[in-house]
Amino acid sequence: MPEAETINLGEVSLAFRRWGAGEPLLLVHGLGTNSQLWVNQVEAFGDQFDVIAVDLRGFGLSDKPTQSGCYSIEKFSSDLLQLVSKLGIRKFHYLGTSMGGFIGQTMALREPDRIRTLMLIHTAARMSIPQDILDARLKALKELPMTNYAEMVADQALADGRQSKVFDWLTAMIAANDRAAYARVLSEGLSGFDLSNESAQLKMPVLVVVGDRDRVIPPAGGRALANAIPGATLQTLEHSGHIGYAEQPAVFNRIVLSFLGH
Repeated sequence: MPEAETINLGEVSLAFRRWGAGEPLLLVHGLGTNSQLWVNQVEAFGDQFDVIAVDLRGFGLSDKPTQSGCYSIEKFSSDLLQLVSKLGIRKFHYLGTSMGGFIGQTMALREPDRIRTLMLIHTAARMSIPQDILDARLKALKELPMTNYAEMVADQALADGRQSKVFDWLTAMIAANDRAAYARVLSEGLSGFDLSNESAQLKMPVLVVVGDRDRVIPPAGGRALANAIPGATLQTLEHSGHIGYAEQPAVFNRIVLSFLGH
């Protein structure tokens, strides 16, 4: 991965990694990960685009504020719009996974003229993590060391669970999180998210990608999202859980680049 840079937005400083050349493409991770999530996309996307992969507030090398309400989807959205503006970027392609998809929908509804295309990966129009998985995460987050917690989350997220070739890599990334920031995003930031009544307002080209074995945000949520957006393209990653860009990277990259006309 390229080295991280930092930009001060006033309320927080964000870390990001930038590479390639062409039209800007913003990559946004989900809960508990960071910009290093996109290691399998560096070459494929950088050959065609000016890629900016961000660490959201609370994650990776970005600031981790502690005030109540500082991890709302609106806050994440505002940060990213400030980031691209400070980089001198007016219009950009947006690709976000899981919570990054929540943020992308929020941005696209708020500033539709700035987003060329919207790519929503392993996500839905509302918070739809099954209650049993959410309850298990909240309980484990209070009781377990972060390494054990990370193993549980990675096992939930991957189609092959602990047998996946990326299990150790994903576990290490999740285990490195700040526990307090992670817990606040999980309990505060995601709980009330619901744009299901607004999805039809999205007018830019939209790609929705689901994993056929995703247990974190089951594929039905993504299919419903695609059905609600006029003209949206829906693609299914076979033998993929919630981390398809790492579980099936070659297929995922082809889907994205084809959608973007490359």
